[in-house]
Amino acid sequence: GDSVVSPNPTMSAIPKHILDIWVIVLIILATILVMTSMVLCPATAVIIYRVRTHPIRNGVV
Repeated sequence: GDSVVSPNPTMSAIPKHILDIWVIVLIILATILVMTSMVLCPATAVIIYRVRTHPIRNGVV
């Protein structure tokens, strides 16, 4: 129909370089998330191990 032929006005109004910047930002954020998950996964395992081995009534750090 006509809706398919006419482009989205909001997308056409966005400059190309802004879209490129958003792609770079999303890649950087994805990389940070992967790096933090790789660091936090062993740390979470250690925390769970310490919580299971030591009584919780001693206090949470």
